[in-house]
Amino acid sequence: MIDDSSYPENPTISVVLPTLNERGYLRDCLDSLLKQDSREIIEILVVDGGSSDGTREVVEAQGGVVRLIDNPRVTAAAAMNIGIAEAVGDVICRADAHTIYSPDYVRRCVDVLRESGAENVGGPMVPVGTTNFGRAVSAVTTSPFGVGPGKFHYATGRMDVETVYLGCWWRQTLIDVGGYDEDNLQWAAEDQELNFRIRRAGGRVLLDSSIRSWYFPRDTPAGLLKQYRNYGLAKASTLAKHRTLPYWRPIAPGLLLGATAAAPFVLRPWWMKLAPPFVWLAAASAVSARLARDPGVAPHRVLAVLGICHWGYGAGLWSGLFRIATGRPFDQRPRKGR
Repeated sequence: MIDDSSYPENPTISVVLPTLNERGYLRDCLDSLLKQDSREIIEILVVDGGSSDGTREVVEAQGGVVRLIDNPRVTAAAAMNIGIAEAVGDVICRADAHTIYSPDYVRRCVDVLRESGAENVGGPMVPVGTTNFGRAVSAVTTSPFGVGPGKFHYATGRMDVETVYLGCWWRQTLIDVGGYDEDNLQWAAEDQELNFRIRRAGGRVLLDSSIRSWYFPRDTPAGLLKQYRNYGLAKASTLAKHRTLPYWRPIAPGLLLGATAAAPFVLRPWWMKLAPPFVWLAAASAVSARLARDPGVAPHRVLAVLGICHWGYGAGLWSGLFRIATGRPFDQRPRKGR
């Protein structure tokens, strides 16, 4: 890993923002990035995969430090690699269009990067639901029962973790580790897989809750199911590449689905065959009642979100394992109509 002592005290910063049809979120995102209190931000590179909804026009009208770059390879991993190659800053700060950022977000990223000596730093993924269903998603994805021991979803303070939301690196670190993998992974696996390689090379990934941003989660059941099924596929693709998982959280939803499928064949008497889903339902119902104490969060929606997240993730993982066993490739970009 790189020695950051050779870098200037006030490094220049390039923000890289992948986009694809993000007009509904992009204006608020860019406004928050343009209000950053760091004078060292020299460019905001919006790397667009061919948007057709007006995203490109929003970027082109902005001007100044905001620059539009084409991403003919479409995916977020490709966008990040293109952005890294185009960037001239000492530091790369990754942004996401579905997010708004505290005015000190970039400055805190760079401060923590320098103070800690970590290779990647970032903050927690704090969801903000704007619909009834979105508020239920926010409650579930900040609960250990909902997302397991993934600390970047809810932890406070500063600690070494497996992955963080988005990230901030010395540009040379990303070059040294080989950038993002565009060729071997299910789409959306790129961030956790990059952090896995950083940690495997002896680097540190650091979470600091003073790095603040707010993420707008999926607000429909279909969108959430697609997201979590793909998360399961993404972990399977990392397993196929590295012959190990980046961390062991994905096993829990996979075991839930596997136990439910296997129970009718291995358990006696008949009522034991239904034990796995009923045990899950009892636990999920209790958690739903507790999470619904928050204003605007309905218990039936929380239960639905828990089911989508857990069973969707498990289905995606098993689907990915089947692809590995049969030699089928993973999807490097979302399929149309899915």
